[in-house]
Amino acid sequence: MSSDKKKILAIVTWYPSKENPWAGSFFKEQCDLLSSKYDITLLKINSFNTLGIKYLLKRLSGKDIAFSDMGLSNSFTEKEVNIFRPSELALQNNLLSRYNIRKKGIAGVGIVDCEAEKSFWRKHMARLARILDNKYDLVYGMSAQGTAVYTKLIAEYMGVPYILSEHSPFLIPGSSMSDTFKTAMEDASSFLAISNDKVRQILMQNIKLKRIVYIGNIIDEEKFKYEPLTHDEKTFLIVASHSFYKNYDLFIKAMNRLTEIADKPFKVIIAGFGANKGYSQDVDEFVKKIENSKFYDRSEMIPSVSRDDIAALYNRADAFVMTSIQEGQPVAAIEATACGLPVFSTRCGGVEDYLDEKMGRVVSILDYDALANSMNDFLNGDISYDSEYIRNTVISKFGRKAFCETFDNVFSSVVGK
Repeated sequence: MSSDKKKILAIVTWYPSKENPWAGSFFKEQCDLLSSKYDITLLKINSFNTLGIKYLLKRLSGKDIAFSDMGLSNSFTEKEVNIFRPSELALQNNLLSRYNIRKKGIAGVGIVDCEAEKSFWRKHMARLARILDNKYDLVYGMSAQGTAVYTKLIAEYMGVPYILSEHSPFLIPGSSMSDTFKTAMEDASSFLAISNDKVRQILMQNIKLKRIVYIGNIIDEEKFKYEPLTHDEKTFLIVASHSFYKNYDLFIKAMNRLTEIADKPFKVIIAGFGANKGYSQDVDEFVKKIENSKFYDRSEMIPSVSRDDIAALYNRADAFVMTSIQEGQPVAAIEATACGLPVFSTRCGGVEDYLDEKMGRVVSILDYDALANSMNDFLNGDISYDSEYIRNTVISKFGRKAFCETFDNVFSSVVGK
């Protein structure tokens, strides 16, 4: 890689693998894009608790911090590191935390880490930074809830600033956030927000961020194009893992209702429900629900779709459906709109930031009747959409150029030109 590029250490705790290419795919795609301007090293950190003598043996041999190369990208460096911690320390921290939280009573905090815990991670992140043996200009924690503390400690050891972002939902205030995590969040130079709803979740934790920059999720308009494929009947598409967050039960209710009220024929494509291993659950049970639904005879089931083939799938459809309970900034919906599809969605977070009535409909979180009625209006031609407008709007907000410009502005403000 070119030596004149500024260097960024990106840190994640979940990331695609050969066995599960969907997990955190947006982290890889973001780094692929940014690597054209920055020298990126991505580090996936895994933490494991290990009992007594086993930990001691690993520590004496230096194998309590173990590196391996991931080799999934040709445009930036990817490394995975396993860090082992004595189980006794985890138990000690848990017991002392209960005492400390009663003593200190910090609003929104459910864990107060003991000094031994803080010292352990401070020393191990310093060792990790020395092993990396590189001078970075910025440390970027891409999944803050797993990496904020690591990111802060590595950045402090290197004497450089750090920024954070997050895609997963934040938990109930006061339940599991530690004082160490809260401090790491509040000390970050910038927080890159993927949606306004994500910012709301963070502020609910009594976390006072220094600077919030809205960046959204990236869409690669070169991969996702408006190239509709000819078909006879209007087709609704959903792309989602099978988890309670995605709320397929609501999707089934909405489609059953649409089947009852629709005068026009339609088809349904259900994709990705078995793709994300470890996240998709009870897939066989879900398939039986579809088989027993009122719309099964007009449905096509696709358990998994590769990233290379997903754009073609969007272009087989006329509209995208999303019934999630919660989203950060749903990637599939952005990809669908880049392919010109209107989106019929629940008010699940993120979509409200850009989806207006020229691009689809957003209904209350459990209102399957409203969802079905909107889709029926679309079938009947009572509402229609300009696919070019939909595509251009989402690219102007989340396309490659928009994403890079926002990130460059953040980098320059934090690191300097």
